Amino acid sequence: MIKEYKDIAGDIEETVDVCVIGTGAGGAVVAADLAEKGLRVAVLEEGSRFTIKNFNQDPADMMAMMYRDDGFTVTLGLPPVSLPLGKAVGGTTIINSATCFRTPKPVVEKWADRYDCAGLSYDTLAPYFDGVEKAISVVELSEDVLGKNYQIVRRGAKKLGIETKPLKHNVKGCEGAGVCQWGCVKQAKQSTDLAYIPRADKAGARIYANCRAKRIVTEAGRVVGVKGRVVNPANGRETGSFFIRARIVCAAMGSMITPAFLLKNRLANVSGQVGRNLTIHPCGRVVAEMDEVVNGHHGVSQGGFIDAFADEGIMLEGIFIPPGVMGLALPGMGQKHKALARAYNNIAAFGVMVSDTTRGRILPGLPGYAYTAWYSLNQADAETLRKGVGILADIFFAAGARRVFTGCFKLPEITGKQELERFKTMPIRPWHFELMAFHPLGTCRMGNNPRSAVVNLNLESHDVKGLFITDGSVFPSSLGVNPQVTIMAFAARAADYIAAHAGRY
Repeated sequence: MIKEYKDIAGDIEETVDVCVIGTGAGGAVVAADLAEKGLRVAVLEEGSRFTIKNFNQDPADMMAMMYRDDGFTVTLGLPPVSLPLGKAVGGTTIINSATCFRTPKPVVEKWADRYDCAGLSYDTLAPYFDGVEKAISVVELSEDVLGKNYQIVRRGAKKLGIETKPLKHNVKGCEGAGVCQWGCVKQAKQSTDLAYIPRADKAGARIYANCRAKRIVTEAGRVVGVKGRVVNPANGRETGSFFIRARIVCAAMGSMITPAFLLKNRLANVSGQVGRNLTIHPCGRVVAEMDEVVNGHHGVSQGGFIDAFADEGIMLEGIFIPPGVMGLALPGMGQKHKALARAYNNIAAFGVMVSDTTRGRILPGLPGYAYTAWYSLNQADAETLRKGVGILADIFFAAGARRVFTGCFKLPEITGKQELERFKTMPIRPWHFELMAFHPLGTCRMGNNPRSAVVNLNLESHDVKGLFITDGSVFPSSLGVNPQVTIMAFAARAADYIAAHAGRY
């Protein structure tokens, strides 16, 4: 049973083996795996529990309900970057696009060779990828569910000799409703609230929603538990307190909140690396107006991808969003914008995701905020982004686009080859782009050296015995792909280690 604030009378005091903070891609996996291995587990989640009954397909309502800060989470810097985060049982998996990639083998090799992660190998991770993909039902979708938006890009790319591939998704019976980010109305997406939390519950884990962790309690250099407050989500008022005594604590609040939480607690930072090394996969979008009807909202929001330019740090992935959100993303004002919005059914769109070399930083948040994020895109990443946008413009024109919108303030609209060549060669600065990002990583990076890494390869703190970090903050560099499966696999690997060595704590 998942207990929410309304189910909790008075204060909570419990003693368990493991306390997990967070129910997203990392927390839910480690909680379920450890509970099924026979450990006593308590799970804390700041957000509420939502089901299909709560999902009304209205983006504004859904963002207010299950996104942190109503979806208006941004990084500070030039340019500011919108970076939405989930706040619910299921974490950000409940609002992601269900896109699944394994960690690219070259990335794992780079970590081992260049980031002091000797001993880490792709082969040892493979069984965890297998297990996670089975648990969350990773599949390839049928052509009709992939949607015409992807088919148009595939058609244009084929004319240019560029290979496209269908994306894999963690779904059961997906009908292509196209509202993954606002709560799957068909309950097809196997987010962790469906794929892992029920398993943890069945295995005896105590799961508490609306519980905000405030402090990890330590004694003599080892964890002894977690303290915090029960919160009424309707008004933010604290209605009770909790103290979960535990020999092991798994922090899985995500790459933005975990480091800020540790900094506030003055924990696990002998290396000085907590909160540093933030990567986010900065993203741009390219929108095309076609002569043909696209109806891009029919089908999954992310149908396919192009990794032909991955060696250059460029991943191209499908995107599509509902009319109200797409209208905000389209350029122009007045009648020009109105006319373009009317052409919604003729709009196709695809995204550019950059494997960034920029590094940002997380600091404790101002009062009322969980964190502060600093990130200013560097010139090299801006050039990479510009190249990706140019490639997509070429593809859309090859597919028959009338005009293409770049998301670049300096040249927002391209109608032909001459303008496209100008876009590819004109001076560009990072703040000329309108950016979003969805994959914060790296702020508590792993490594063998305690002087340069926050956790070891088992994801245990170098400084605090019994403190594990099981979220995307542990990855030493940008992945270049969506991180959901990678986070889950590393969490499952950490769970195996914890279960095998629990007697030491």
